[in-house]
Amino acid sequence: MTPPDTLDRLHAGLERLTRRRAPMPAPQVLVRTPDWDFTFGEHDRPFHSASISKVLAATLVTMLVERGDLDFDTPLGALLPASDTDPLPAAPGVDIASEVTVDHLLSHTSGLPDYFVTSRGHDTACSARTLTTDPDRLWTVPEILASTRNLPPVGRPGERFCYSDTGYTLLGRITEEITGTRFETALREHVFDRCGMSTTSTPHGDATVPADLAQLDIVPMWIRGHELSRALCLSAGRADGGIVTIPADLMRFQEALHTGQLITRDHLDRMRRPRNRFRRGIHYGAGMATIKFGEFAPPFLRGVAEPAGGIGLSATHMFYYPQQRAHVILNFHSTRAMSQSFRFHITLARLISRPAMSVGG
Repeated sequence: MTPPDTLDRLHAGLERLTRRRAPMPAPQVLVRTPDWDFTFGEHDRPFHSASISKVLAATLVTMLVERGDLDFDTPLGALLPASDTDPLPAAPGVDIASEVTVDHLLSHTSGLPDYFVTSRGHDTACSARTLTTDPDRLWTVPEILASTRNLPPVGRPGERFCYSDTGYTLLGRITEEITGTRFETALREHVFDRCGMSTTSTPHGDATVPADLAQLDIVPMWIRGHELSRALCLSAGRADGGIVTIPADLMRFQEALHTGQLITRDHLDRMRRPRNRFRRGIHYGAGMATIKFGEFAPPFLRGVAEPAGGIGLSATHMFYYPQQRAHVILNFHSTRAMSQSFRFHITLARLISRPAMSVGG
């Protein structure tokens, strides 16, 4: 049981942080455990979840696998037209259509470069660095895939891990080919509606002109210092990062996912089981990330629980602690607030893990 004065100190610390961050809004925080809850900020206001969306996209793909529509080892050429795969840069001797599989896309091991966070010395017109130059631009999937044409391939399929928004854009296209509907529609019917996510939407993917987003109810979001919450250019992120939601809806999704309401336990374990290290403390499976807090500061964070979920570039977190049955949803609103968000999540993780920690507490 966490004493009330501990939660009061959490609240006071966030109030001090909010004053220092002005005019940025207060962080949105939702924590739910069997013993205590904690909320802060405008937790009923929708926010852009960024790459948290990938967890929901991976869940949708896994649901289609369970339905028998495809397998994890199905090659792209059996699922997508050549117009989707032909523009993609391949390593020497690699045929993307026959050698890259659904599993490679889910696990970021396809060898395809990331159109959004590009490697040093390379760029695309829809990368995080350049997207802000034309905030009113509508991006289509063919344009996004074509933008990778001049990027260097990462390697052969399965050879190495490289986080790739391009891969999840392709997963979105796969769901469209299978379901015969737009990705956004399939996600709504198979995931949002089943989880009761009534305040969740995909407005940037649904919009066609800037005016479609002018009245959107959404809290601000900054990418590299530019406020883009209502910018049409965010149409570049669809399956890889296009969901607008509230913390409570993400908690509803996690509850459904981790209690077997969406996919089987074996497939859930497949999604979250760490395979590759993204960077110290962050490891990816086939659709979910695991935070290994002990790698951040081994002497001080030993024994802290390791949650699974998703992280977004604008400092968004959606994580579930299976042993503690705890949910953590955070939105710190900005690419420049990622360190702040992790420092706060570490504080929460220590509280959530307190009974089981071998040191500290």
